[in-house]
Amino acid sequence: MAPKARPTNAPVQHRSPPVTALRGVGPQLSAKLAKLGISTLTDLLFHLPTRYEDRTTVTPLGAVRAGAPALVAGEVLASQVHQGRRRMLIVMLGDGTGQLALRFFHFSNSQREALRTGVRLRCFGDVRRNGANLEMVHPEFHFLRAHEDESETADTTLTAIYPLTEGISQGQLRKLVAEALDQVSRAKLLTELLPDECIEALQFPELLEAIEFVHQPPSDASLAQLLDGEHPCRLRLALEELIAQYLSLRVLRTT
Repeated sequence: MAPKARPTNAPVQHRSPPVTALRGVGPQLSAKLAKLGISTLTDLLFHLPTRYEDRTTVTPLGAVRAGAPALVAGEVLASQVHQGRRRMLIVMLGDGTGQLALRFFHFSNSQREALRTGVRLRCFGDVRRNGANLEMVHPEFHFLRAHEDESETADTTLTAIYPLTEGISQGQLRKLVAEALDQVSRAKLLTELLPDECIEALQFPELLEAIEFVHQPPSDASLAQLLDGEHPCRLRLALEELIAQYLSLRVLRTT
């Protein structure tokens, strides 16, 4: 006899598409996502962030401080591979107000060639002091095109940080979530489990609105409420999960 399916924490949806419906998700990536309990778009949208980073404001290099994360932008002034006990790539970034070293211990030849003098970058990472200099170690970076303004390329929402598994990066998962949100919104794939009168009485947002807010909160969102689970959007999703789990258990008991 085949084992009974385990109940999921995500709401029961009608024919939620598999994650392979997203661009770039083939057998290998879908297997990695399965380790996170993600096999459908609904699973992906209920894989909620554990924290957020503020990447909405570019900090001038002259104003960055050690011990805090920062979003910076500038031009590569120098790039050199240092040979020693550990081979590393050191990239010096400048913006007219100051300089910052970007240190990479793991890099490919194509990355080394791309991070050449004269290219413009936007970077995010933790700033630390190394002697008299400030540096970021393995920052996330984005190449700026000639016409792109540094401040205009900053994010417009807070950046979600998710639980991961080996072989999946934060940037990769954020792109998948963004595409899943787009598909679900256009095709109206989410089913409301709560009746309208209940949503009104509890003053909760609609399901799609709550999911979009939790994954891409505006820069003025209350992080304390979001992280403590007290924001109306998080409360809405928590109730949705409880109802879905209850319904799944009822289905198992009747089969």
